[in-house]
Amino acid sequence: MRNYRFAVVLALLVVSVPLSGCAALDTPSSDAEASGSEPDPEAVFEAAYVYGDDLEDVTGTRRNEVTNGSHTLSEVVQVYERPYVDQRTKVIDAPDPNQIGNLYVSNATKNWFYYPSAGVAQYFEPEKPFDDEVRSSRAEMAAENLGKYDIEYNGTDRVAGRETHVLDVEAKNETVEKGISAIVGDTEYVYALETSNPRKGLRVVEQTLWIDTEYEYPLKERVVFKPAGEERIVMVEEFESVAFNSGLDDETFAFEPPANATVEDIS
Repeated sequence: MRNYRFAVVLALLVVSVPLSGCAALDTPSSDAEASGSEPDPEAVFEAAYVYGDDLEDVTGTRRNEVTNGSHTLSEVVQVYERPYVDQRTKVIDAPDPNQIGNLYVSNATKNWFYYPSAGVAQYFEPEKPFDDEVRSSRAEMAAENLGKYDIEYNGTDRVAGRETHVLDVEAKNETVEKGISAIVGDTEYVYALETSNPRKGLRVVEQTLWIDTEYEYPLKERVVFKPAGEERIVMVEEFESVAFNSGLDDETFAFEPPANATVEDIS
């Protein structure tokens, strides 16, 4: 999962810069907001890694957009997810028509990448199935990241028709900026920009998160990169529509490649 989303974002950045669905229901503000007090920003940040206990699944459409100066490119993906391993995403709109229909499917035992325009299906099998340890690992990662960032609560806002907590996240030093942690989507992942991006001197100067107040699920993220001596690059991932607990079944997260597809093992 991590490699797929990582590759998508880096590919968008490299080409300078490349880089609706389900009904959303309004949700009430949290008890803390109702009483006029602000929630603890660090608690909100940690919860965004492990979500609320009532969250069973997520369905929606998400736009991934990158702006470099006056040039903006974006793609839209259909998202199905059950925390923390099951995921299915399909590109439904993109600048390159050949990207439309690209599919990613993951479950506890196998990850699939299917590129219909090329007729190629690739799969990755972990050495052992993912299990409940994923949740505890995410909780540990959240606690670790609290020491890397200064987090400020910036009120509430609406994303995809839902109430969200807004957090401004600032790296405490340049080392953290070059390996910024991003959490929109089903799995926390890291932009290893320092070693994997050809743009030298690229660093993160701003990061903002919008986190659903009911299910503690991140619905939007904005990250601003500043290449040395160049214009800022702004990346935004945002759910345009979202619904929770729709009752997704196991078949949603299974995939069988077409008979005429070239199948490749990339484990």
